[in-house]
Formats: sequence, C-alpha cells, structure tokens
Amino acid sequence: MMNEKAAQAGEDSASVAVDLPLSQGDAYSFIQRTEFLFRLNPYLEIKSWQEDAPGRIYPGKKIRLDSLNEMNGMAQTMTLSVSDVQPGISYSLSYDRGLKQNTIFLVESITPDSCRLTVKEIYPSGISPAEREARLNEVDKSLVPWGAAIHNYFARCARWGWLPFFGWFQDSFWAGMAPRHRRISRLLIWTTALEFVVFLFVFVIYWLELGRGYM
Repeated sequence: MMNEKAAQAGEDSASVAVDLPLSQGDAYSFIQRTEFLFRLNPYLEIKSWQEDAPGRIYPGKKIRLDSLNEMNGMAQTMTLSVSDVQPGISYSLSYDRGLKQNTIFLVESITPDSCRLTVKEIYPSGISPAEREARLNEVDKSLVPWGAAIHNYFARCARWGWLPFFGWFQDSFWAGMAPRHRRISRLLIWTTALEFVVFLFVFVIYWLELGRGYM
C-alpha cells in the first residue's frame, strides 16, 4: 500500500508512505543503503555517487551526488549531509544547494513483520510568492513515482526472489542502469515476450491444421 500525505500546517513539504514486508529493524537497515534507495527513483539518473562507509548512517556523514532529475530536467552536483539520526527509526538528509532543503526517511512498525516507510521532502516556507513561482521548476515531482518504485521492488522480490541470481540482477545490474535505459530494456523485454507468445500461437494453429490434414 502506498499513500501520499499532505504537508503539515505551516510547513511546505510533501511525503509518500509505503508499507514494507519487513520488521522495523530490517527496514531501517534497508534505508541505510542510501545509494540504492536513491537509485530506485525511476526519474533520477545518478551520474556519480560518493560516500564514506556505504551502508552506514551517522550524523555528519557526507554524500556527494551528481545527478539529473528527468522530471524537471535539472542537473545538479550537490553535497548531502546526514542529520537528526534516530537509530532504528529515522534520519534526515540536507542539501547544500537547490530549492529542496531536506529528505527525511522514517520507518514505523505496523506488525512484527511489517512496517511503514515515509519519505518526506521539505522546502523553504518563507519565500515570497514571486520567488516561489520563479523556482517552481525546481520542485521534485518524482516523489510519488519513487514511492511506487520502492513498493514494486519488494513486490518483485516476493514474486521472483526464488530465481537464481535474481537478487544480484535487480540490486546490482538493473539498479545500476540509468532510468531511461531501464525503461528501454523493459520495453524490449515485453516486446520480445509478446512476439514469442504470438509465435507460439501461430505454431499451435499450424500444428492443429497440419494434424487435420492427416485425418
């Protein structure tokens, strides 16, 4: 399940919530894989990602990101700083440039084996209407597709995780591709599968007609 949440009063923000089939502890371990989490965004092309101690979150940690957001066409090179770390619960990333100020990741337990991940993006609330209008193109519109991609990631794991090398294929090879390359590859895969189904259909008809000819 995925829900888009409205901003709180007096706060200019947007958020999306995704239910995960993980305990709260496992979910927190998952969101500490910050690079992989960002690569799940289907409209964010990561050209360069540099961080110290990958897979670990601690206050003051720096991440240097060079990216292209396909939703608004903005290419940015920025430094992300980790803050407000609550081990096992949440942490925040602050941006050294751009309109977006923070991205907050929060996991909340639902049952012992499930939890809810909320991704919240915060923008400055004190800017004038004129500046807001002038910088509207800087707003990141990929938040909801990002939430959907996180949900779909776990759905694919549940459906296809039994296949050999599926974890490596999805986490390393597929996630390492640029979003547009993933879309093209997905289209090619579905086109090939459809062609194969059509071929089987034609082959079955031919075989049945051939059988009738011998009757």
